[in-house]
Amino acid sequence: MTRAQLYTQPRNMKMTDLRKGIAITGAVAAGTGFTAVVGAGTTAHADTVKAPAPEQVQTVKAQDQKLDDDINQAQSDVNDAQKTADQTQNAANDAKQTADDSQKNADQASDQANQAQDDLNDAKSDEQAAQDKANSATDDAINQAQDDVNDQKAQNDQANQDVENAQNDVNHAQDNVNDAQSNVNQAQNDANQADDAASKAQDDVNDAQADLDKGNHAQADLDQAQDDLNHAQDNASKAQAGANQADQAQNDAAQKANDAKQHADDAAKAQNDAQHKADAANKAQDDAQKALDDAKSHQGNPNQVHMTQDYIDALKAFSNSYYGDPNYQTLLDNLTKAAQKNYEATGYVPVDGNTQIKINSQADLNKYLNELNQYAQQLINGIRDQLGTKDVEISKGSEELSRRLADAYTNNNWNGMTGGHDAATNTEVANGMGLDGSSAQDLAFGYFTSNMHGDWNFTLDDFMKALYNSVLEWMFNDEASEWGHTTSVAGLDASDADYTEYIGIGFWKFNPEGDYNGIPNTDGMFRLDTMLNLTYDYMIRDTSKFDTTPIKSDVPSQSTIDQLENDLKTKQADANAANQALATAKTNNAKAQAALNAANAALNAAKANQAKAHANLTQAQAAVKDAKAAVTAAQHALDEANANHAAKQKALDDAKAKLANAKANQAQKHAILNDANAKLAKANKALADAQAKLAAAQAVLVAGQQALADKEAKLNDLKNVDKALADAKAAVEAAQKAYDDAKTAANQAQIEADGDQVVYEHLQALADKAAKALADAKARLAQLEHQRDINDAIDDVDNGSKDNHDGNTNHNDSNASNESNSSNTSNTWDDPTVLNNSAMSNDSSKIVTPAMVAARAMSNRSRSQVVKASILPQTGETNNNEGSMIGLALLSLLGAFGLAKTSRRRMH
Repeated sequence: MTRAQLYTQPRNMKMTDLRKGIAITGAVAAGTGFTAVVGAGTTAHADTVKAPAPEQVQTVKAQDQKLDDDINQAQSDVNDAQKTADQTQNAANDAKQTADDSQKNADQASDQANQAQDDLNDAKSDEQAAQDKANSATDDAINQAQDDVNDQKAQNDQANQDVENAQNDVNHAQDNVNDAQSNVNQAQNDANQADDAASKAQDDVNDAQADLDKGNHAQADLDQAQDDLNHAQDNASKAQAGANQADQAQNDAAQKANDAKQHADDAAKAQNDAQHKADAANKAQDDAQKALDDAKSHQGNPNQVHMTQDYIDALKAFSNSYYGDPNYQTLLDNLTKAAQKNYEATGYVPVDGNTQIKINSQADLNKYLNELNQYAQQLINGIRDQLGTKDVEISKGSEELSRRLADAYTNNNWNGMTGGHDAATNTEVANGMGLDGSSAQDLAFGYFTSNMHGDWNFTLDDFMKALYNSVLEWMFNDEASEWGHTTSVAGLDASDADYTEYIGIGFWKFNPEGDYNGIPNTDGMFRLDTMLNLTYDYMIRDTSKFDTTPIKSDVPSQSTIDQLENDLKTKQADANAANQALATAKTNNAKAQAALNAANAALNAAKANQAKAHANLTQAQAAVKDAKAAVTAAQHALDEANANHAAKQKALDDAKAKLANAKANQAQKHAILNDANAKLAKANKALADAQAKLAAAQAVLVAGQQALADKEAKLNDLKNVDKALADAKAAVEAAQKAYDDAKTAANQAQIEADGDQVVYEHLQALADKAAKALADAKARLAQLEHQRDINDAIDDVDNGSKDNHDGNTNHNDSNASNESNSSNTSNTWDDPTVLNNSAMSNDSSKIVTPAMVAARAMSNRSRSQVVKASILPQTGETNNNEGSMIGLALLSLLGAFGLAKTSRRRMH
């Protein structure tokens, strides 16, 4: 079907309306993820259409031409809008820069005005000060100031004279110091020469004395050599005795070292034996610890019921009493108090592994009933172990009995809070299990409640906690039942003490009717309650129905844990004793080893002393030999010295006389030097005093000169106050003018800045308006191009169908008469039956499908985008893929109308 045919179709839908419908439908289809599929080889139905009239075709062409003109005009509008947007935005940017610069200038002008204000304030302060001085400048004040200046000048003249006199005194004192220093220098030179002469004379005396002493020294040397010989001979005797003692000490030390070696060997063996014993004891301790740890690791839930000794004693005392016992009430009160304290000291701690196991149905619960039974057995046997009563067992029969009872209670929707035990159900189930009468039973309520919608949402830890809390209630909060549940759980009923007792636990569901605790129960909200059933072996009359085979638990009892802990304590004590013995053996071994080391050290020292003693003996014997040679040499020297003794004595006497004269001269020169130094010190002191007086006089003169300058300045100020006041007033006027000018300039700058800001905002508004106009022009252009793409897609599909029809003209000539006859029929477009009845076979028709139109529209759109990209200005647009939009639009709309074309068109 061509667009001209669409234009004339009897539904009176205009082509522009159809295209708008396509665009709208395409948008909807794209937004909803619409997908159209045309299957290959599918039989299609098509409307029979009539050929368009020439004037209708012409109308379509005119509309196409107008659409092209509109697109060209829209493109021109986009270009113009882009140019206007760029120009207005550039103008706005320039105005923004101008406004920023103007505001900066205004800020600077404001700062200058503030500074001018500060300068004006300072000038006014100076003016006030000048006015104050002018007010005080009277004739009396001026005359007094002049008198002060004259007096100060007179004082300064005297100070100048004092400085001159002091300077003369300093010059004179300096001359005296110079003369005294010259005298000191000469005296020091003379004293040095006298010192040198005395030293030389002393050297001569020493040489003469040494020469004379050689004879005396020779006798002394001989005497000394004889003494040395005697001493050497004595040392040799002592060295011999020392060598003998060292030999004996070495023998004694060797014997002690041998004894210490034996003791050390014995101590080492004792330590080795102790080590073996300690290793064995420590291993036994480790094994006991491992056994205890292994048992605790299999204990499952660590939450156990621990009873105080006060409670145990009170419970036993009460269980041994009877109702008429005179002490019955006292025993009951004691038990209640002890139970309350014990109850307050207990509490359940969640077990991480169990909190992760979800139980959301009865089927989930059934999987863990055996584990829960074992935990109940563990709790009860732990209590009974503390009381010394018989443990309970679990069997298949006891578990089955509790399961049946729990199911029966659930089926009966039994409310244990109000009804207590369901005796009839208990008896019925017990008889069915082969029991003679119902088993003992303990109930607990209120630990489970579903949510308002009846959902389970429990964990395994919730059920274990319920068991734990139930046992706590039975054991420590049973005063209302006079501790009947407690006696049952604890196994304190003396009449049943010798029988085997089987236990089983169960949980039943109670669904309250109406409100439950103020909450309307409309969605199956329920409560899970707990039961404990205890069956004695004498109650079983039919073992075929009640299986008594015990279910062995890998969970150790508390008594087993206690036994393992006691065994560990014993092994720890043995290990501690063995380790202590080992420590003692190590200490003894260390002491023995230290004694051995000391003995070996003493032996080594004795050997060293022995070697040293024999070395000393050899050395002493050599010294005796040397001393004898020295005595002989000293005797020879003495004989030579005695031959020249008289001449050497005279030379010594002459040298001593010269030394006495030199020392006398030396003393005289040093006395002269000391006197010169004293006079120099006196002259230096006089000079320092004169310099101090000069400095004081100079200070007085400087102070007077400064005082004169101040008084002359004051006098000058008093004489010139009028000029100073006039200058200050002129400065105020200048500062006032500068401030007024700066303030005016600041105001003008701010006005200019505000005006520039207004200009910028106006231009920016124009730029924003131009940008919006540009966006609208682009949207208009895109809309027109979108319309053209749809038109082109329909034309392209129609042309392709027409070509196929022309190629098959000869083949279809035989059907011309049929088509001619068909042309006389009524307009089948309006006939709704045509769409349903005119099915075309694949070899005699060409169907114009929505997929063909969509494919052609996307192809045309792609080419249009390539052309447009080369001619449109770059405005920052994003090239959106509209092909999918067009395709979906055509698929949805054409699919809705069922547009198709057959090659056997009816021509008029």
